[in-house]
Amino acid sequence: MLPNDPFPSSEFDEWAENYDQSIHADTSFPFDGYEHVLQTIVELTQPQPKQAILDLGTGTANLAVLFDQLGCELWCSDFSPLMLEKARQKLPRAHFAFHDLRAEWPSVPSEFERRFDGIASAYVFHHFELEKKVSLCRELVSQRLVQGGRLVIGDLSFPSLAAKEIFSRNIPDWEEEFYWLADEAVVALRKAGLKVAYTQVSACAGVYQIQK
Repeated sequence: MLPNDPFPSSEFDEWAENYDQSIHADTSFPFDGYEHVLQTIVELTQPQPKQAILDLGTGTANLAVLFDQLGCELWCSDFSPLMLEKARQKLPRAHFAFHDLRAEWPSVPSEFERRFDGIASAYVFHHFELEKKVSLCRELVSQRLVQGGRLVIGDLSFPSLAAKEIFSRNIPDWEEEFYWLADEAVVALRKAGLKVAYTQVSACAGVYQIQK
C-alpha cells in the first residue's frame, strides 16, 4: 500500500461483494454507458480467437468475460484481492496476478512476462494523473504489446475541461478525481510518440485506442 494512498485497495475489497449489482442498478454517473464502454473496448481491440489479451485492473472481470466469450486467452491483474476472487470465479481458466499498476511491473508472476496481442482496461486510469497515464501507456505499448497490437482504455472521460465542468454541475456530491480530458490527453499521448484515436461513448465516458 502506498503512503497516504487516495485510492487504497481496501476500498475496492469492501466493494467487491456488491460491485456487479451496483453497476447494473445505477445508470447515473459514474456508470452511465458502462456496458457500451465495455463493448466498445472489445470492438476496438479487434480480438481474434486464441489471442492473448491482458486486462489491467480487471475488477470482477466484467470486461475479461467479453473477451473470453470470443475465445481469447486472458491475463488479468488487479490490486484488490477480493475483486480477484470474484474474477477467478467467473474465469477459472484465466491467468491472474495481484498487482498495483502504480508499482513496478516485475512484481507480477512470471507468466505475465510476455507480450500480448491486445491490452485492455476499463475504469482504472482515472486514478492516475495525466503524466502517469501517458508514461503507463508508453510503457505498455513499447514493452507489452506485439507488433501491431492495440492498447484500448475505456474510462471516465470528457471532451474538455469545459465539458467536465458543465457535466459536474448536475452531479450531487461531485468528487474530483483524475478524469480524462480528451483534448489534452490526445495531445499528450501523441507527443509521447503514440498513435491515438478517441471515441466519446457517453456524457462521462470514452474510449482511447492507442498504438505505436
